[in-house]
Amino acid sequence: MSNETASASAGIKLPASRHELGALALAITVVFLLVQVGAPIIRSFDFLDPKLRDYFIGMSFAAFPFIHRGCKQQLMRMRGSDEPVLHDSAPWFVTGIVAGAILFAWNQFVSALAGLSHMTIIGAYPDPTSLNLSIEELSGVQTVAALIIILPISAIASIFAGIQINRHTRSHVFGAIAIAAVFFVVANTTVTWAMHSEVVVQIFSIIASGTAEGLQILFGMCLVGFIVFGFGAAGVLISRMYRERPLGQIIEVARKLSADERLQLANELNHRIRAAQAASGTATSLVAAAPQVPTAAEP
Repeated sequence: MSNETASASAGIKLPASRHELGALALAITVVFLLVQVGAPIIRSFDFLDPKLRDYFIGMSFAAFPFIHRGCKQQLMRMRGSDEPVLHDSAPWFVTGIVAGAILFAWNQFVSALAGLSHMTIIGAYPDPTSLNLSIEELSGVQTVAALIIILPISAIASIFAGIQINRHTRSHVFGAIAIAAVFFVVANTTVTWAMHSEVVVQIFSIIASGTAEGLQILFGMCLVGFIVFGFGAAGVLISRMYRERPLGQIIEVARKLSADERLQLANELNHRIRAAQAASGTATSLVAAAPQVPTAAEP
């Protein structure tokens, strides 16, 4: 009996570190999304047997050990402790503010294009009754159409922003992403207040009332900020998966050189990489044969 208990306790291992706890939480989230999102999609297919929904749920729970193992392996590859500190790069709050400002400017540009398309539609159909829509319904359709354009493009831009932040931020990369998201929301609210102050005052009064409508408005105001943080974090993870932070070290060092020295360095690196690829098919021999250059933290 004791052997069975020992084997059972050996098979069930509680998370003993932050890495294992994060992998467990990520695996549970993946299974939850599979059950809550995947099962209704499977159920909506009329040509499939309705029992497949139950089978899908069972397979999602049965695949939990494999999902958990994959999450642990991926998080092990993306661990921040392996990433170098870029001593010559900007601090996290600076890159976060710069990234938030650029993303906000990009969002305003996309919003302007969406507004221009709406003005074109309104010019083609000046009478909303010709569309069998009231003014209120037309305004709602225009808002949804704008969000369909703005939100996906902002998400894609946030991924690229996360990649660049991971390359050029000294440390605390996820803090920089959070600063970018907060700056984005604050800048959006400030511009709206400058253009339509009465609307902002009315919105904040509804939020302060604590009603369900106020919570919905607050969530809508922060939605793009959530998208910036979520997809920016995804960009950071993608960049860490491919070990791109050393590229930031190379860029920061190259910026200290003159234009001619940069060109000479680029030609030399290009020649060495092509020679290494021709010799072994990869650039691993180049990395192994390259001399170790001390970083700023080393004496």
